Amino acid sequence: MLMNLPGVTSAAAAKVVGIGYEGFRSYLKRGLLGRVGMLPGFHVPGSDTADNPSPRVGWKTFGFSDLCLMRTAKILMDSGFSFASANSVASQHELWSRLQHDEAPTDRFLLLWPPYGDHILFDPSDLHLLPQRLKEAEAHGVVTLINLGDVQRHVAEELAVIHGDSASAKAA
Repeated sequence: MLMNLPGVTSAAAAKVVGIGYEGFRSYLKRGLLGRVGMLPGFHVPGSDTADNPSPRVGWKTFGFSDLCLMRTAKILMDSGFSFASANSVASQHELWSRLQHDEAPTDRFLLLWPPYGDHILFDPSDLHLLPQRLKEAEAHGVVTLINLGDVQRHVAEELAVIHGDSASAKAA
């Protein structure tokens, strides 16, 4: 299962995502992925209930699903979306959950259009709807289409290189 692949340090995560270490840390400080995939904070009655909007800034290890979402956000920013727009797409629990439960890379498509990163997620069972939705989205101008299976394969291959083993490569 992909989620069982070994985690990586911040420096290795930056390499997997495809950005420099300082840029990676900066994205975490700005709240990349927010609290997606995390339990809500527990609070003592009567205490401040504000949750840290950038809890991953102190993390030492990052797992497969987080790396896939971070890579997706990086692809979106490279495509011209702002950090806020890319992060709002990548920080969705629904998307994290699907990636977390995949046994193998799954060709699932994310269709986005500007200016705010409006998007639709197409699971394999929904792919027959993609051509019509793509045509509708193109009416708004430029669209971005990302195969999340390719993102999963990229992350699994990078993890295999980092860990120097074939377990990660076999998952891809």
